[in-house]
Amino acid sequence: MKFDEPPADVEWNECGPPVRVVIERGPVMLFARAVKDSNAIYSSERAAHAAGFPQVPVPPTYTFVMSSAGALPDVQPPGGTGSMYSNRGADAGSAFARDGLFLHGEQHFTYHRPVAVGDVLEGRMRTSKPIAREARRGPMEVTYFQTTWTGVDGEPVVDERIVSLFFPNG
Repeated sequence: MKFDEPPADVEWNECGPPVRVVIERGPVMLFARAVKDSNAIYSSERAAHAAGFPQVPVPPTYTFVMSSAGALPDVQPPGGTGSMYSNRGADAGSAFARDGLFLHGEQHFTYHRPVAVGDVLEGRMRTSKPIAREARRGPMEVTYFQTTWTGVDGEPVVDERIVSLFFPNG
């Protein structure tokens, strides 16, 4: 079963509030270590410059986790709460509090420009309503997460698409 594209008839929840993140070198370096990427460009300005980068870049999948480390309260836009989940529909607290097994299915990233230390980005996320499917191990739900990250100037930076699988029977 392929899940890389949401079906055409998928129903979407509202976008959550905007979240701003500040990209800082410490969390970028720790993420690179966590994913076993020892390239010095993720921790050293000298190495990044020597490799042709104007700033320390982030590893390719860092944008998936950056709101966990960079959504500082003082940089949130008006109406921003630091959480990407909508006040209506599924939120992190309720969506992942059910008994069962959650699996990270797929993730896709479309970069419009490199992301680097010092960037301030603004993201908005929407989730699909869960789609019931029958799998080999029984019933499951597929949920799509789409996040658009822009610079504070509104220019696109990266689009993320994540697929989450939930098996209510574990």
